[in-house]
Amino acid sequence: MKKNTEVTLLFWIMKICATTLGETAGDQLAQTMKVGYAVSSMILIGFFLATLARQLVVRRYIPALY
Repeated sequence: MKKNTEVTLLFWIMKICATTLGETAGDQLAQTMKVGYAVSSMILIGFFLATLARQLVVRRYIPALY
């Protein structure tokens, strides 16, 4: 029985887009708010933890949360 899904081209496209978006968001926050990379990283980590907590609290599958 195979437990893992197959890694496809779509997976890599989404991974590259997500990485690029994260890097761009960090740079944008650091440059626009002039708070530096450490503070902008903490803001984005906080956003990540908040969305992760929301996903874990919900009892049913809601696609928009993922």
